[in-house]
Amino acid sequence: MAVSPVNLLRVSSGMRSDLITNSVRRTQRELFLAQTQIATGRTFVSASENPVAASRAVDLTNSLANQRQIQENLRFGDNELTAADSAIGEITALLIESTSIASQTVNNLTSAAERAAEAELVAGIRQQLVIVGNRQFGGRYIFGGRDTTSAPFVDAAGGIAYVGDTGERFTRSGGGTITAVSAPGDQLFRSLSDPIDSNVVLTPELTANVRLEDITGATGQQIRSGSLVINEVDGVGPFTVDLSNADTIGDVIDQINVSAAAVDSGLTASLVGTSIEIATGSSSVAISDSGPRSGGIAADLGLNVNEPISGTINGLSLIPRVTRLTPVEALVSGDGIDLESGFIVSNGNLSATIDLAEATTVQDVINQINGAGIFVVARIDDAGTGIDVFNQVSGASLSIGENGGTTAADLGLRTFGAATPLDRLNFDLGVTRRDGVADLQLIASSGDTVDVDLDSAQTVGDVIDLINLAAAEAGVAVTASFREVGNGIELTDATGGTAAFAVSSLNASAAIDDLGLADATLSEDGRTLIGADVNPTQTRGIISALLELERALRSDDTRGISIAGGKLDELGADVTRIRGVIGARAQAMASKRQQIEDAAITTEVLLSDVRDIDYASAVTNLQSSLTQMQATLQTSSLVLNLSLFDFLR
Repeated sequence: MAVSPVNLLRVSSGMRSDLITNSVRRTQRELFLAQTQIATGRTFVSASENPVAASRAVDLTNSLANQRQIQENLRFGDNELTAADSAIGEITALLIESTSIASQTVNNLTSAAERAAEAELVAGIRQQLVIVGNRQFGGRYIFGGRDTTSAPFVDAAGGIAYVGDTGERFTRSGGGTITAVSAPGDQLFRSLSDPIDSNVVLTPELTANVRLEDITGATGQQIRSGSLVINEVDGVGPFTVDLSNADTIGDVIDQINVSAAAVDSGLTASLVGTSIEIATGSSSVAISDSGPRSGGIAADLGLNVNEPISGTINGLSLIPRVTRLTPVEALVSGDGIDLESGFIVSNGNLSATIDLAEATTVQDVINQINGAGIFVVARIDDAGTGIDVFNQVSGASLSIGENGGTTAADLGLRTFGAATPLDRLNFDLGVTRRDGVADLQLIASSGDTVDVDLDSAQTVGDVIDLINLAAAEAGVAVTASFREVGNGIELTDATGGTAAFAVSSLNASAAIDDLGLADATLSEDGRTLIGADVNPTQTRGIISALLELERALRSDDTRGISIAGGKLDELGADVTRIRGVIGARAQAMASKRQQIEDAAITTEVLLSDVRDIDYASAVTNLQSSLTQMQATLQTSSLVLNLSLFDFLR
């Protein structure tokens, strides 16, 4: 077949115009893109121009933003740790100076006047320590824990109170990890006391509405989620109980019963005491987890029964933990707490009566204590078995006593009670007694005496029992008890004599002093001697030790100087350890920061390769587009052969 040539002269004017117009538009677009690339420095402006490169650029941009944020986090953390390290260095130097003062003045060659002069230096060191403790960096308090807006150390109750937060501040350092960037003042200065010792367990009653997350299971851990398989061997066979949505122990009971009824099983479950009890009916029953993914819930609930049992399955004990929402009436397995009397809290020169008459939950009790304004902190203990109370004031003694009832003892908060060990009295110095001989003598108003041997006493309650036993054996109407209001041992004389009722030491025993009876107050009727609380709670930190050293120097107390110096030496070692931890964190953070900076540079290079233009190539393309535009316009004028008459027609 012959191919006829295209006769351009036969192309219509409209088609020639369309071809030329499209050519001009294409050239203009190429010129515009070239100009835009040079103006923006980017190989593409919109994702549609290069979808693959645009997607890669988005990924790299997000990665770079994340790296820059981590860089900022690490820079912040590094600066915080460096500031903390510098401040701790000053604390270390001050402790070394104070320890040196204790060492130089503990010998008997130092006069009382010299010790008094050194006490002024110790007071200055203490004041400087408080200034360092309240140091700021970047407008934030370094040692305030998570509370960085308020000074953590304030004057209160005759001492220095730590009112900062007890938690650490963290920053994200990449890889899904977080790093601590602070040293809370309560840890560094040991500015909170140990919690009040208690032998009272407040474990609440296990009721149906107790949440599973608030129960310690039979395995000693929180009850996990999952399903049970109950196998009624000679009955309906195995069936599954799905407990994945169970919220309370009551939900567990209900779901077991519902699942059993659904398959016509005669099995029933109930809550008895602190465990789940299952009546198997006329069949033998075995209970296990529903496969490996069940999470061990059968064992957690105390219901893991491998061999079939008929009759009654008694589950292992479950222990509910004390929570903020635990009803007060449920505490101590439901035995109840005396809430009507309340209790008295004394801290330094401050005192408050805690009224719990309206308290319904444990949180109400905690709020009343924390809101009393006497610089104590109450919270649920880590084991979930009681309430811990801490003294915030260094240099002040915290005492908790009764207000005519048993509230403090019921809550395990009384600082001086029957179960208080004698070796914990007087800040762990204990009670000094003479072996084999009497330690105390009670002189009744009738003139009769009672000699008391305290050798066998282990607790304050034992002391009271021994006093009462000795009085009964001597036939003298004198009794010992705890004070009904406040704290201390109370001695009551019912002999009806006219002489003064008194207590004295025997055989050079120091028990009368150590039990708080040496300066016992005589009541107005002369029948009752009221002893002091010799088991208050104090902080054992740096500021307390400096205050003890200062007082010992002023009172020319060689033994006190030695004890305070030993405490400061021990505390100095702790501060050095904490400084080492801070330094290690700072070093690790600086190393991580360098790694992230290097990674960010690499990401920027990759992003530049994907997104940024080669200016030499872009300028060449622009020049080529300009030349093409000129050629297109010139060609268009020749092809269309336009003249002025074409425009006038």
